[in-house]
Amino acid sequence: MRSEISKASTWACRSEPMRQEHPGVRGRAHPPGRSVSLPMRLERRGDRIVLIEDGRTVWRDVLADDVKLDPPLGRTARRVTFADGTLFETEESARVEEIIGGRRSFWNRLHGAETFSPRLVGVVLAAFVGIYLVYRYGLELVVAVAVWLTPPILLQTIDSGTMQTMDVVLFEPSELSADDQARLTEMHGELVALLPEDDVTPFEHRLLFRDAPGMGPNAMALPGGTVVVTDALVKEFDDPDLHAGVIGHEIAHVTEKHGLTALYRSIGIYVAVALIAGDTGPILEDVLLEGNVLLSLSHSRAAEREADQVGVELAMEAGYDPEGLIRFFEWVDEYGGDGGFYSTHPGGLERADAIRELRDQR
Repeated sequence: MRSEISKASTWACRSEPMRQEHPGVRGRAHPPGRSVSLPMRLERRGDRIVLIEDGRTVWRDVLADDVKLDPPLGRTARRVTFADGTLFETEESARVEEIIGGRRSFWNRLHGAETFSPRLVGVVLAAFVGIYLVYRYGLELVVAVAVWLTPPILLQTIDSGTMQTMDVVLFEPSELSADDQARLTEMHGELVALLPEDDVTPFEHRLLFRDAPGMGPNAMALPGGTVVVTDALVKEFDDPDLHAGVIGHEIAHVTEKHGLTALYRSIGIYVAVALIAGDTGPILEDVLLEGNVLLSLSHSRAAEREADQVGVELAMEAGYDPEGLIRFFEWVDEYGGDGGFYSTHPGGLERADAIRELRDQR
């Protein structure tokens, strides 16, 4: 059989001496189509790569350009693949790199950088600095993209999970009369009807009523469009203008996506990236869908100012007097105290003054 194989063939065997330009590397060769592993030595001779068995029998003799060296991968053996499918594996990664490539490639330099050394400490520190910079300056951008990509069905599920949690730990069934609930529901519908279409379709706008002794006269908005009004807000203030201003304020939180933004920002960049990548694992789903995190969130002052402005403009467009919301903020500043509107909103006369200024500009 050996007589039928030419000198340049895949498994040609010969014993004539050849000049070795580089010290070889030891390893094992796997002939194509055969389940055997043969001890071999790989050497470079001029522009050719040879595999040698027994120190002298040449099993493979090809041009160096006809072999492929795989990138290094951890501590696994380095692989050299020949054109006919022959595979040579060796533990001498750096040496086989020099033989095949003649110089250290990018992959070999990267592999060397992974080896523990004082330089690795610098790499780790640089990684931490990079993470901090991304968190400090890139989080807002990532959060904005995640908010934009959040599907309506997830918003509705967040609302549902949050309401289930709050009905257990915070809320009691509402004791408002059917007439009061119908009146405020109609008011809510009037305000929603004035929203641009883009602010209506992504959300399930609805108004719910709950008795919440720990919150006092209050209202809150969830990311999917749910607005919750406490019984105390209706019982202590017989003022449709005030009710419209508060409900408009909460609707603005929904349409401006303040709740969802605060949620993603509070949980961190991992959640935002997971939303962008479409990989919401079990932990992420628990955080988003159970609603526990939303209970502890408060909107930023910038978000509150924006909600004041959008909500007042919405109420004014519906024919309600912004003085109602001004009276409410004045009450909050004087009597709100702990457990009332202050528990979920920053209060103050400054906001009342800002609404007066907005009213006077209209």
